[in-house]
Amino acid sequence: MGTMLHNLSNSYPTTPSELTDHAINYSKTVQLPIDASNIHWTVSRHATKRAACCKFFPGSPDIIISLTWKAFQAYGWEKFKSIIRHELIHVWEYQTHGSTSHGSLFKEKAQQLDAPLRCDAFCPPRFYLICTNKTCQWKTIRHRASKTVTHPFNRYRCRKCGSPYTVEHVGTSIRWNTHSEYMRARQKIGIHW
Repeated sequence: MGTMLHNLSNSYPTTPSELTDHAINYSKTVQLPIDASNIHWTVSRHATKRAACCKFFPGSPDIIISLTWKAFQAYGWEKFKSIIRHELIHVWEYQTHGSTSHGSLFKEKAQQLDAPLRCDAFCPPRFYLICTNKTCQWKTIRHRASKTVTHPFNRYRCRKCGSPYTVEHVGTSIRWNTHSEYMRARQKIGIHW
């Protein structure tokens, strides 16, 4: 049985495995002095907020770059290459300076390589957090039912003005302000949660 070889320059990834292959090959074209032999590539099918991430292990040269399948599907290959460049800058910064952030050194390299500082949303949010202070107009998104969603009035407040906020389920527009209201909302929403 023969092995099918793909010409990666003329095709686009259609599976997570192909995305990994494309990313590895593309990374070789990015002009950064990095040791790619220590980079291990993975693809996440579950992430909803980050398009990719680097994982570093103190005392080890190993680095994992985890790419997000949903982000690739939303962005397409051409845009996703900029996400790969972003992660490779983290690798370069870590290998060169021992740590990485989105500070001035990162920003300078990102500008040189036309890499974004942040990624655009690629999954719709499940919840909105909305400030109750009518003059504030603060609103942010959440993708999962974290404590800020399930216990909004406990100790969490609007990041802009410090007022309490209300939570809204995006799919149904049902709102709640307390944990008991959250539990009732979850029961009412049912399978559409």
